[in-house]
Amino acid sequence: MEKKEKNFMKDRASTGRGVLSPEHAPKGYTLIEVLIGSTIMLLVVLATLSLYVSSNKLSVDQQQFTALQHDVRSGMFFICRDVKSIGAGISQKFAAYFLQGVNNDTNQSSYAYQTDRLTLIGNSDPLRLNIQSYTPGTGNVTVDSAELLFYPYTANTYPTDPLGYVNRAILILPNPELNTINGELAQITNVDFGSGQITFNTINVTLPNGLAPGGAGGDYAAGTVHFVEFKTYWLDLDGNYPGLSAGTNGYLGLPGVMYVSQWNPLTSAYDHLALALNIEDIQFQYLGDMDGDHLLDDNNGDTTISVLDFINWGDVYDWTDPVALAGIRFVRILLLGKTENPYVSVSGTPPAQATYIYSKPAIADSPAGTQVDKHRRFLLESTANIRNMSLNIYNTGTI
Repeated sequence: MEKKEKNFMKDRASTGRGVLSPEHAPKGYTLIEVLIGSTIMLLVVLATLSLYVSSNKLSVDQQQFTALQHDVRSGMFFICRDVKSIGAGISQKFAAYFLQGVNNDTNQSSYAYQTDRLTLIGNSDPLRLNIQSYTPGTGNVTVDSAELLFYPYTANTYPTDPLGYVNRAILILPNPELNTINGELAQITNVDFGSGQITFNTINVTLPNGLAPGGAGGDYAAGTVHFVEFKTYWLDLDGNYPGLSAGTNGYLGLPGVMYVSQWNPLTSAYDHLALALNIEDIQFQYLGDMDGDHLLDDNNGDTTISVLDFINWGDVYDWTDPVALAGIRFVRILLLGKTENPYVSVSGTPPAQATYIYSKPAIADSPAGTQVDKHRRFLLESTANIRNMSLNIYNTGTI
């Protein structure tokens, strides 16, 4: 056995593969090397994690802002669409009663500022029937039966089925040449195509600017009957609007929701349709020929018509004067939104130049906020021309 071991050692020496000495044996990492390597790896991980957290915060904030822009633009679209159709198909003689504003809604006066409201009468569905006879308070109006043939509002058999008319909201107006201020909003219950008689229930709501039911029956001869939409745009600041209950008729009971309230003849109540979330303020201003001189009004006296000439409802003119009311031609809409949550990517106090990004700016006569709350704002402004006022949508000549 000893001889074999000697021969093995001799063979290794002859081949140059001798036994390694201790100083040439492989070594492991020292503790210091391990600590240095771990520290480097930890720094890399921390830098990567910090970059991820920062990117994630920016992503969250960007998603908030994108959603906010969508909300504000959606709300603006609906307001502009309806403002442009104010009074379409209705005689220009009633232009003073197509819209009514409220500057600073005091129903939520606990806030440092109040929002505006806008009520309008529009006619997006063409119906214009000439009245032959009507006595206010009787609940029925007689129109030219031949004219009913021009409007295919039927459910099954044209033209003798009244179901296309039943429950529709109509506006009954007297002869426009008589300069009366009467007008009645009603809900159709039946239509007799043979006699041309429309039976209805009166809708007892307040119409814009004193347009009220009643008057003499003779005033309605040569008057008109129209389908109409009766709407109010408004903003709920705190989710606790007076007189409304969450979950009833569409009211959400959430703060910062912009609504359009529309009379629903089927329920004899207002439907409150939520159009946009995260809205902080809404303001309306007006411009036109309110002084009746056939020129746009230079309200600030600088001889140039600009955005500075728009005024708030109730300013400058007598807003009970039909001439002033009928002269409104433009509605300026300012819609301010803010993100649902404060920006998570903003730390410390935002710089002075960002004051009106992270706090409420002043718009129209609504004051600026005093608190930098780190909510990002988005202000959208648009001017809608009441271009469809008295537009003839029936192809029957001027109205």
